[in-house]
Amino acid sequence: MILDTSITIDEAARLAKCSYHTIHRAIKRGDLAAYKPGKTVLILESDLNAWFESKRIRAVKAGRPRRSIDIRER
Repeated sequence: MILDTSITIDEAARLAKCSYHTIHRAIKRGDLAAYKPGKTVLILESDLNAWFESKRIRAVKAGRPRRSIDIRER
């Protein structure tokens, strides 16, 4: 018995605010788990949330450049 809500690719794209093709590519790459019990491809909402969370961009601490270039006139 499936305890989580399953949604189609179209619904997942609407929830994630991205295109159908982005979701489909993620499934083909293996980044997003999907199930095909019949003709329809289904995604569990918990899998979509985990995939969406994995795409979060972490803040990077900005600092000085690693090296400086010294320009001198001759």
